[in-house]
Amino acid sequence: MPITNCKRCGRMYNRVGRDICPNCIREEDRMLTEIRNFLRKNKLANIAEVAEGTHVEYEIIVDMIRDGRLILRNHPNMSYACERCGKPTQSGRFCGSCTQELARGLSAASAELRAKNAQTKSGKGFYSRNDVGRLD
Repeated sequence: MPITNCKRCGRMYNRVGRDICPNCIREEDRMLTEIRNFLRKNKLANIAEVAEGTHVEYEIIVDMIRDGRLILRNHPNMSYACERCGKPTQSGRFCGSCTQELARGLSAASAELRAKNAQTKSGKGFYSRNDVGRLD
Protein backbone atom coordinates (compact mmCIF):
# COMPACT_ATOMS: atom_id res chain seq x y z
CA MET A 1 0.00 0.00 0.00
CA PRO A 2 1.40 3.41 -0.91
CA ILE A 3 1.76 5.96 1.85
CA THR A 4 0.55 9.43 0.90
CA ASN A 5 -0.69 12.66 2.45
CA CYS A 6 -4.40 13.38 2.80
CA LYS A 7 -5.46 16.08 0.34
CA ARG A 8 -7.80 17.55 2.93
CA CYS A 9 -5.87 17.57 6.25
CA GLY A 10 -2.30 16.74 5.17
CA ARG A 11 -1.86 13.72 7.48
CA MET A 12 0.05 10.69 6.20
CA TYR A 13 -1.97 7.49 5.69
CA ASN A 14 -1.98 4.22 3.74
CA ARG A 15 -3.86 5.01 0.57
CA VAL A 16 -6.45 2.38 -0.27
CA GLY A 17 -8.85 4.02 -2.68
CA ARG A 18 -9.50 7.68 -2.02
CA ASP A 19 -7.31 10.79 -1.79
CA ILE A 20 -8.33 11.45 1.80
CA CYS A 21 -7.50 9.69 5.07
CA PRO A 22 -9.96 7.54 7.04
CA ASN A 23 -10.64 10.38 9.52
CA CYS A 24 -11.56 12.77 6.70
CA ILE A 25 -13.69 10.06 5.07
CA ARG A 26 -15.68 9.74 8.33
CA GLU A 27 -16.03 13.53 8.49
CA GLU A 28 -17.13 13.66 4.86
CA ASP A 29 -19.71 10.91 5.47
CA ARG A 30 -21.07 12.93 8.41
CA MET A 31 -21.28 16.04 6.18
CA LEU A 32 -23.03 14.03 3.45
CA THR A 33 -25.67 12.83 5.93
CA GLU A 34 -26.19 16.41 7.10
CA ILE A 35 -26.55 17.64 3.49
CA ARG A 36 -29.07 14.91 2.64
CA ASN A 37 -31.13 15.73 5.73
CA PHE A 38 -31.10 19.43 4.82
CA LEU A 39 -32.19 18.66 1.23
CA ARG A 40 -35.08 16.47 2.43
CA LYS A 41 -36.47 19.50 4.26
CA ASN A 42 -35.48 22.09 1.59
CA LYS A 43 -35.99 20.50 -1.84
CA LEU A 44 -35.65 23.81 -3.72
CA ALA A 45 -32.42 24.93 -2.03
CA ASN A 46 -29.39 25.81 -4.14
CA ILE A 47 -25.80 24.86 -3.32
CA ALA A 48 -25.06 28.18 -1.59
CA GLU A 49 -28.11 27.75 0.66
CA VAL A 50 -27.11 24.18 1.48
CA ALA A 51 -23.57 25.33 2.30
CA GLU A 52 -24.91 28.03 4.59
CA GLY A 53 -27.50 25.77 6.23
CA THR A 54 -25.12 22.87 6.86
CA HIS A 55 -21.82 24.76 7.35
CA VAL A 56 -20.23 22.57 4.64
CA GLU A 57 -18.01 24.38 2.16
CA TYR A 58 -19.43 25.01 -1.32
CA GLU A 59 -16.45 23.26 -2.98
CA ILE A 60 -16.89 20.13 -0.84
CA ILE A 61 -20.56 19.91 -1.87
CA VAL A 62 -19.62 20.27 -5.55
CA ASP A 63 -16.91 17.60 -5.15
CA MET A 64 -19.50 15.23 -3.63
CA ILE A 65 -21.79 15.81 -6.61
CA ARG A 66 -18.97 15.35 -9.15
CA ASP A 67 -17.82 12.15 -7.46
CA GLY A 68 -21.36 10.77 -7.60
CA ARG A 69 -21.83 10.55 -3.83
CA LEU A 70 -24.57 13.19 -3.83
CA ILE A 71 -27.33 12.55 -6.37
CA LEU A 72 -29.57 15.51 -7.29
CA ARG A 73 -32.57 13.78 -8.86
CA ASN A 74 -35.26 15.81 -7.08
CA HIS A 75 -33.34 19.04 -6.49
CA PRO A 76 -33.57 21.27 -9.59
CA ASN A 77 -31.77 24.26 -8.05
CA MET A 78 -28.63 22.34 -7.08
CA SER A 79 -26.43 23.19 -10.04
CA TYR A 80 -22.89 24.44 -10.52
CA ALA A 81 -20.82 25.70 -13.45
CA CYS A 82 -19.50 23.40 -16.19
CA GLU A 83 -15.68 23.46 -16.11
CA ARG A 84 -15.54 24.03 -19.85
CA CYS A 85 -18.27 26.52 -20.77
CA GLY A 86 -19.71 27.71 -17.45
CA LYS A 87 -23.30 26.58 -18.11
CA PRO A 88 -25.16 25.05 -15.15
CA THR A 89 -24.87 21.28 -14.67
CA GLN A 90 -25.94 18.86 -11.97
CA SER A 91 -23.45 16.03 -12.40
CA GLY A 92 -19.86 15.45 -13.42
CA ARG A 93 -17.39 18.09 -14.50
CA PHE A 94 -19.06 19.09 -17.78
CA CYS A 95 -22.58 19.95 -18.95
CA GLY A 96 -24.43 17.65 -21.35
CA SER A 97 -23.54 19.59 -24.51
CA CYS A 98 -19.82 19.76 -23.63
CA THR A 99 -19.82 16.05 -22.79
CA GLN A 100 -21.32 15.26 -26.21
CA GLU A 101 -18.90 17.59 -28.00
CA LEU A 102 -15.90 16.06 -26.23
CA ALA A 103 -17.15 12.54 -27.00
CA ARG A 104 -17.52 13.43 -30.70
CA GLY A 105 -13.98 14.83 -30.73
CA LEU A 106 -12.60 11.69 -29.10
CA SER A 107 -14.49 9.48 -31.56
CA ALA A 108 -13.13 11.45 -34.52
CA ALA A 109 -9.57 11.25 -33.17
CA SER A 110 -9.96 7.52 -32.56
CA ALA A 111 -11.28 6.95 -36.10
CA GLU A 112 -8.38 8.98 -37.51
CA LEU A 113 -5.86 6.85 -35.60
CA ARG A 114 -7.53 3.62 -36.75
CA ALA A 115 -7.44 4.83 -40.35
CA LYS A 116 -3.78 5.81 -40.05
CA ASN A 117 -2.91 2.39 -38.55
CA ALA A 118 -4.87 0.56 -41.27
CA GLN A 119 -3.07 2.57 -43.95
CA THR A 120 0.32 1.68 -42.47
CA LYS A 121 -0.57 -2.03 -42.38
CA SER A 122 -1.89 -2.11 -45.96
CA GLY A 123 1.49 -2.47 -47.61
CA LYS A 124 2.86 1.00 -47.16
CA GLY A 125 5.73 1.05 -44.79
CA PHE A 126 8.54 -1.45 -44.29
CA TYR A 127 9.66 -4.06 -46.79
CA SER A 128 10.68 -7.58 -45.83
CA ARG A 129 13.86 -9.26 -47.09
CA ASN A 130 11.76 -11.27 -49.51
CA ASP A 131 10.51 -8.09 -51.19
CA VAL A 132 13.99 -6.71 -51.96
CA GLY A 133 15.02 -7.34 -55.56
CA ARG A 134 11.59 -8.67 -56.51
CA LEU A 135 9.87 -7.03 -59.47
CA ASP A 136 6.17 -7.53 -59.76
